[in-house]
Amino acid sequence: MKKIVMLLALVAFIAVSAVAFANPAAPAGDLTVSEMMKSNKKPPVTFSHAKHATAVPDCKTCHHTWDGKAAPVKCSECHTGRKSGKKDNIKNTSHKKCKGCHKAMKKAGKKTGPTSCKACHKK
Repeated sequence: MKKIVMLLALVAFIAVSAVAFANPAAPAGDLTVSEMMKSNKKPPVTFSHAKHATAVPDCKTCHHTWDGKAAPVKCSECHTGRKSGKKDNIKNTSHKKCKGCHKAMKKAGKKTGPTSCKACHKK
């Protein structure tokens, strides 16, 4: 009986380890969003991926097309704002998704990120 329990524990450990190491590593430092900006009126936005990964533990909240296997692509790779009309550009997407999430968290009384222009677009 003890051998079966030990075997099952070993199999479970290997399975959990395989899943943990199969996921791509998240960026460690701050990320700068500057792609597809049509003008230089406002500085690019810098944010901490580590803080977001802690606050929003489900990666698919932001990386909504990610299959969970390969590394997720940058938002700007899909949200180009081209004339296809199917996807917003990165500016509109960020304002809707990021700012919208921050406002919803604030309304719920949770600690959140900035919602004003100058708080995100720092000089």
